[in-house]
Amino acid sequence: MGRPPNVGPGPSFRFTANEVAEMEACFQKANFVVPSMEVICSIAEKFCASAERSGKMIVQQKQVLNWFQNRKHAQKTKTMKPHENLSDSVSLRNVPHMMPVPSGRSTSDSNVLMEFEGRSSRDGAWYDVATFISHRMFETGDPEVRVRFGGFGAEDDEWINVRQHVRQRSLPCEASECVAVLAGDLILCFQEGKDQALYYDAHVLDAQRRRHDARGCRCRFLVRYDHDQAEEIVPLRKVCRRPETNYRLRLLHSSRESVGVDPKREVGDIKVETGINNSSGNLRNQTT
Repeated sequence: MGRPPNVGPGPSFRFTANEVAEMEACFQKANFVVPSMEVICSIAEKFCASAERSGKMIVQQKQVLNWFQNRKHAQKTKTMKPHENLSDSVSLRNVPHMMPVPSGRSTSDSNVLMEFEGRSSRDGAWYDVATFISHRMFETGDPEVRVRFGGFGAEDDEWINVRQHVRQRSLPCEASECVAVLAGDLILCFQEGKDQALYYDAHVLDAQRRRHDARGCRCRFLVRYDHDQAEEIVPLRKVCRRPETNYRLRLLHSSRESVGVDPKREVGDIKVETGINNSSGNLRNQTT
């Protein structure tokens, strides 16, 4: 599958298979907790000095930190999610999938411990908020909070606008949740550039639904990043959906029960019927 022409020239950053394996081992050894910045720095330095990195782009601390944070979110989502075994095999013909995302939060989620993310003024990317340190109010009425981002120290604390740059944490998507990501949605997307790999706001322009297999979700999404208007085709693993879309999964689960779909059927056993073009020729003009 090709990419739109305005992605930008030059190679993008990628962790090697050995680097991913080493970080995964470290993550499990730490009992699924993001390591300290000292460990993060040590890993980044080790990767940069390895023979496998010779001639390739260097590994930055932020890239390593983002990998661990994303991995932690995925692990937390997996352990906290009810065992509903949602499947994309459910027909969505009776689910109003094009309705706008509600602006308010569901009262059914009120008993869940709320976690937040904040947008850094330094690079425009979003990070987990570890601590709200203090707050202040300007004469204009705009409240600001001083935050410490997860994995960073006091030297990286920032004052950020509460209304514009603080929100409930975005949710990494499990394979069965691809049906909740629709064209027009605001998402948090992992953008891998030439010099850095960070999470930025993006909007979904199109979705290509594919049959799932042993590897999980194989759907692809055409997104446009808000900060630089770059367009890219990404897999589900790079997408974090907004919590306001949870209602879609509840509707999907209700629809599945009403039509009597066997919850034990594997993902992809039945063709996805979402009302979105499922053919392999969408996602605008793909290059071959």
